[in-house]
Amino acid sequence: MSQLPPVLAATGPFFMFSLEETFELVAEAGFDGAELMITQDRLSQDPHRLGALAARYGVPVPAVHGPFLVATWLVFGTDPKGKIDRCVRFAETAKVSTVVIHPPYRWQTAYAAWLDEAIPRIREETGITIAVENMFPVNAGGRALRFFSGTAPAELTRWPALTLDTSHLAAAGGDLMAAWEELADSVVHLHVSNNDGRGRDTHGLLDRGVLPIPEFLEEVGAAGFGGAVTLELDVRTWADDRAGLLEVLRENLDVARLHLAAGHDRARSRAAIRNR
Repeated sequence: MSQLPPVLAATGPFFMFSLEETFELVAEAGFDGAELMITQDRLSQDPHRLGALAARYGVPVPAVHGPFLVATWLVFGTDPKGKIDRCVRFAETAKVSTVVIHPPYRWQTAYAAWLDEAIPRIREETGITIAVENMFPVNAGGRALRFFSGTAPAELTRWPALTLDTSHLAAAGGDLMAAWEELADSVVHLHVSNNDGRGRDTHGLLDRGVLPIPEFLEEVGAAGFGGAVTLELDVRTWADDRAGLLEVLRENLDVARLHLAAGHDRARSRAAIRNR
């Protein structure tokens, strides 16, 4: 039976703190590591300085999120192939195993075809996994505009390695448990948070929203999931309350570990019964 997956904190939601302050908070809250969002912050773009920061606080970084947000579109250039190349070189230097990217826009057909061959090639040449993250429609004037070619589970099956984001799935109107059942064999990384169910990407606390996060995490634990589980939580409410922020982070970390362990134990018990 596999070990429980590490639970990480995402650095992106901590934009109100410096990267060093974020690593200090992540360490104090007790996370197993952090997923780094590469942003305009020069420190986040420097694998050597990042490595020193991770070592100083004892916070490993097994995954980085490439600069594919609208706010980071100019980081590492605007060519998505060039972004991925820079991210892979960053990951090689920093000894990071997973790079999270967004799926192509629907009009980026040539780039999508390039990804088809590039993702397995990069894995074979470097050992680094490029994990395509599910996205969600953009609401404009009451219309849901599906710019990305990866908002529904059926569209994601073309990619060999996936990052499943629970809040993104809810914003796209998806069924979390059904998506996990359909995609689990390809999911190598998780972004876990709840959602308010109003068609927006809210990254809510695990126990606040419409998603069955406890049940989902138990299924993940029972499946022997071998990737990392990143808690990508909106913590802006506690920007000026360090003690409150640490309490919230620890509470959500405890929830994640509790349900992952419950699923893991359930699967182990079943295996023991079968082997009698």
